[in-house]
Amino acid sequence: MFEVFRFAWFAVRTFFGVILLILALYAALWVFVKVHSAAMGNADPDAALRRVKSYNAPAIRREHGRAPAVNAESRRVSG
Repeated sequence: MFEVFRFAWFAVRTFFGVILLILALYAALWVFVKVHSAAMGNADPDAALRRVKSYNAPAIRREHGRAPAVNAESRRVSG
């Protein structure tokens, strides 16, 4: 008879444990988003684009002055 109550107590503890785990994960994600938003608040949104352009600039200048990075032949769609 007492096994039923032991199982019921186990089920209740497990249910509330899973709920608390989900709430803890939600709170941790919320804190992560807040901290990340605060850290990126004064970051430059175009920094990555400028880095790519500065990395590719010497290679583009080497090819016949200001030649395009992709030639017209490679952009044609066969069909």
